[in-house]
Amino acid sequence: MAEERRILVVEDDPAIAALITDMLADADYAVDGPYATLADGLAALAAHFPAGAVLDLSLRDSDAGLLADDLENYDIPYIFCSGSERHPVIGAHPDAPVLTKPFGVRRLVRTLDRLVH
Repeated sequence: MAEERRILVVEDDPAIAALITDMLADADYAVDGPYATLADGLAALAAHFPAGAVLDLSLRDSDAGLLADDLENYDIPYIFCSGSERHPVIGAHPDAPVLTKPFGVRRLVRTLDRLVH
């Protein structure tokens, strides 16, 4: 799979992570992850520099704010996934798309296609 199709997935709910990775694989993206913690997501970003990312806002050990900051610093597009549309990280990253869980397959892939291409 080409490097330009690698997507970092950081999601701590195993069922949602499996759904996201399946959706991305079906759309011919290479999936890096899923990672369940902020630390693992940051390490993966440093090691692989993906074409884009799908981030759960609220992780077990933290929120995804620091990871979103790093992605922006490297000009890597990302999507937030959340059970709520109100989270402090959203306010700090107003240009990032937010998909409320649960969300449809077409919406995630379509949004990511628009950002990555």
